[in-house]
Amino acid sequence: MSPKKSSAAAERLADRAGSARTKTAAPLEAVEDQQSANGPFPWSLIYLVARIFYAVRMRSEEALKPYSLTPMQFTILATLGRWPGLSSAELSRRFNVTPQTMGEMVANLERRSLVERGQDQSNRRALKLSLTNVGHKLVRTCDAEMNKVEAEMVKGLTPMQRAELRAGLAALHSEIGRPTG
Repeated sequence: MSPKKSSAAAERLADRAGSARTKTAAPLEAVEDQQSANGPFPWSLIYLVARIFYAVRMRSEEALKPYSLTPMQFTILATLGRWPGLSSAELSRRFNVTPQTMGEMVANLERRSLVERGQDQSNRRALKLSLTNVGHKLVRTCDAEMNKVEAEMVKGLTPMQRAELRAGLAALHSEIGRPTG
């Protein structure tokens, strides 16, 4: 390459680098935008799922913030709304956290009068968890907020694509999403 062509190529590269730095996108997004402009990039499924997870988590945190809930707290409440009577130990296995961690999370929800503990009639040592009336109401309210997050997330998909995505994710969940042992 002649010095003149080399210099012009270097200037174009510097211009691109400078414009990438001035964009408001995060550095990783700028790289992705540059790569996608050059054609399709074969992202791994793990990478895509992780990126989607973090984006959904961020949007969920924003939606739940006015209710002073984290996504994990909401998920615990929603789980108890669907399956009342689970114990803290059952929740810890379901969410793959230590019993101590789940105990702290449940205690926080209990202090807010969102859950209550009741004795299991078949095993008097076990305490079963259920939502209080306040907890049920909060879950309904937050479900509506999370439905908005979901609608925004899938707005670019056709109804058929949404159904296929749900079926595919359900299949993955049944294969790898449940706790082992």
